[in-house]
Amino acid sequence: MRRKWKWTDYQIIKLKWVLEILEELSAYKPLTLRQVYYQLVGKGLIENKVSQYNMLSALLKWARIDGYISWNDIEDRVRAYHDLSGWHNSDNFIEASLKSFLKGYRRDLLQSQKKYLEIWIEKDALTTIFTRVACDYTVPVVVCRGFSSVSFLNEFKGRLKRLKQKEPLMLYFGDFDPSGVEMLKAMKITLEDELDVKGIKFKRIALLKNDIVKYRLPHNPDALKKTDTRAKKHIEAYGELAVELDALRPDILEGKIKNALEKEIDMKIFKQEFKEYKDELKRLKEKKTYIMEILGYNS
Repeated sequence: MRRKWKWTDYQIIKLKWVLEILEELSAYKPLTLRQVYYQLVGKGLIENKVSQYNMLSALLKWARIDGYISWNDIEDRVRAYHDLSGWHNSDNFIEASLKSFLKGYRRDLLQSQKKYLEIWIEKDALTTIFTRVACDYTVPVVVCRGFSSVSFLNEFKGRLKRLKQKEPLMLYFGDFDPSGVEMLKAMKITLEDELDVKGIKFKRIALLKNDIVKYRLPHNPDALKKTDTRAKKHIEAYGELAVELDALRPDILEGKIKNALEKEIDMKIFKQEFKEYKDELKRLKEKKTYIMEILGYNS
């Protein structure tokens, strides 16, 4: 038997802390391991060091295995399952197709806006909270995952070619560390100097130095590798200040996303588009009912 985990009194206390955080942030579940970790650190319940992070990782693993925490409460976006299976038969396919007929329509709510917006985020782990907010505004979310390749930036160039006289603006969310700070500069240089893409505006929304001070965010000392040339520049500019975006409470991060979007969107025009969208959904429902009656299918 491989199991080595044991629920000591101290581990049970830590589990209680985790459960309190999950309850406090229930509207933002699933949370990532790092989000839970930084909430514990921020509350002064555990120390900010690798050993405590590894301990929490093990605790969350066994808390889910033993049924103390739901598997749906914690998210791991690093590993993914790609379902490539087929249908049992054509009848199953027809039935599913009829059920989904005329479902899933989404109107581009920003088509009448002067600006073209995208949200760029440094890490995949926080995708869920960004897509949940951006979905309501029909704004694309782009995961950069470190210093982006030229292929990634060329795909962005291709998206810009399809714009009709719109002003492109990228809203960036990343860590406040050597890589997170320098990433925007590097991408802008590649776009302008190597791919000949001019006039692109990037706006860094988070993390900002002010966020770290205002919310008393715990530092990430592992991000400062003295041998890294970017780290040397970062230390000269900001000292030993290195903080991950994950350290922000999900509710604060969600507020920042919404505020950043609504600052750039003409909300009067947006509401007109949304009203038209609701009317369209109503008409689609009526059309579906009519077509299904002709086909003799009760949806």
